[in-house]
Amino acid sequence: MLKQFKPVIPIAAGLCGYVYYKNKNPAVAKFTYDEVKKHNKENDAWIIHKNNVYDVTNFIDNHPGGKDKIMLAAGKSVDPFWNIYRQHLKHNVQNILTPMKIGTILDYKPATEIDPYTNDPIRDTNLKFHSYQPCNAETPVELIVDYPITPSELWYIRNHHPVPQIDIDKHRLSIDSKYFDSIKLNINDLKQMKETSITTTIQCGGNRRGGYNRIDKTSGTPWDIGAISTAKWTGVLLSDIIKSKNIEKYKDIKHVQFESIDSLKASVPIEKLMKKEILIAYKMNDEDIPRDHGYPLRAIVPGHVGVRNVKWLSKIILSDEESEGPWQRSIAYKVLPRDVKDARKIDSSKIPTMQEMPIQSAITTIEKEDDKFIVSGYAYTGSGNEIAKVEISNDNGITWNKTELNNELNKNQKHWTWTIWSIKVPISCNRCFICRATDINGNIQPSDISNKWNLRGLNNNTFHKKIYEK
Repeated sequence: MLKQFKPVIPIAAGLCGYVYYKNKNPAVAKFTYDEVKKHNKENDAWIIHKNNVYDVTNFIDNHPGGKDKIMLAAGKSVDPFWNIYRQHLKHNVQNILTPMKIGTILDYKPATEIDPYTNDPIRDTNLKFHSYQPCNAETPVELIVDYPITPSELWYIRNHHPVPQIDIDKHRLSIDSKYFDSIKLNINDLKQMKETSITTTIQCGGNRRGGYNRIDKTSGTPWDIGAISTAKWTGVLLSDIIKSKNIEKYKDIKHVQFESIDSLKASVPIEKLMKKEILIAYKMNDEDIPRDHGYPLRAIVPGHVGVRNVKWLSKIILSDEESEGPWQRSIAYKVLPRDVKDARKIDSSKIPTMQEMPIQSAITTIEKEDDKFIVSGYAYTGSGNEIAKVEISNDNGITWNKTELNNELNKNQKHWTWTIWSIKVPISCNRCFICRATDINGNIQPSDISNKWNLRGLNNNTFHKKIYEK
């Protein structure tokens, strides 16, 4: 009966709104705040954005930030949350919301906003900024070959939220498992243990995402080639911290979970711990870790995608399951099949999450010197394998020339850092260059970007092209 009811005169606002909603006329549906509050369950979830009401029930499972995050706003306004998660203020998010609109709010009153980003750090203006709140910025690519170890102030920044302010005297790291008693450590406790340093390159999973956008639109920050940097990290190996626990006897432990002060959760396979390849770092380039990069503690997992190197580290859990966070199990860091244009139509639980980064190379600079071009760049693979060669072509891949490699950073460790390369080539009429890298196991970058395209814009490691334009 209610579904067919079409009021002629005004009735209770909430009921009226419900009637118009069922008749699918969001242009005239009006709701009270009290009416929206009732729709706060996973099978019945409404949200308010500005003065509009949306039914997001069918979107919950596909929310990139995870089900738990969107349910915090169910039955309420998302605006206070979006004041923190400001990536939602982009046009593509509004395009997702619009088909879910079911009406508007009666007597709408905008919430008073307090800027949570007021205490963010000051950043170097040489960075290439994609957003300021939260901060997402690339290392200036023209400086990469000048600094094989990236100065901390020029490191790429990938933040999802405001940067936490952490009191180092109160900060504690807990290491938990159902198989042994919890370990609680402060910074001084860690500094009394055996110190280890690892120089490693860290790369965002979306590095070079902007290249995909020339094929078709992707979701996420449109990084060029600078969402990658290298640093010397100093701290304590996780294996040294828990060596007395004899975890090798607990066969059900399969994952190392990391949790951040800012609620990010991620995990890596237990094999990284057993190989002594997880560092709990308290220094970056021989100084305290800057706030943007994880002060006072950061998990360093060489070779793995940036999000697994969890910043502002507060908890480690040795578990039989991978982390339940959206950055682990949702679509945020999963390479979806090429033909998927709507993540809601697939079961993302069957797609593995990103871990080790594939072989990569990119051209950073092309400079003219007398009768030659000097072409330079970086090559990297998350496997820890040595880069065997980097080749350059300026005839669209018909012929290739080997570059000169600089592997100094990897002399006394596994090949966890990028290889800086350069080559001098005669000036020709063709000023378009392509590079490709190959590791010692024969892994080579793919050539066809169209076959690599994916909705989330991850793992673009195809041949890189750059044109000399001066």
